[in-house]
Amino acid sequence: MIMEYRTWTSVANVPFSDESIWLPLTRHLERQHSEMGPVATWESDASTIVLVLADDQPDRAAAAQRAADTIGEALRSTGLADRFPSVFQVEPAGDLIPA
Repeated sequence: MIMEYRTWTSVANVPFSDESIWLPLTRHLERQHSEMGPVATWESDASTIVLVLADDQPDRAAAAQRAADTIGEALRSTGLADRFPSVFQVEPAGDLIPA
């Protein structure tokens, strides 16, 4: 069964204070993967970006793999190949309570 999952993926050394690093990354994700509704936020230290993606996949592992692949490709495409994604949370979208 296919289900929508949301993944939270962190990428270290993408500081909020340096727009020249993160803006190309988020624009690339929005332009190339808008169907995944990418959302960017930062951890409390403001140097680790957290990217939230939504995707229809058969299970959590497939959702995590697609998120890592998508963000890895975006990092390479925007000159950030020295950084790497780390998926740290995957939830079915149906389990999330609307704000």
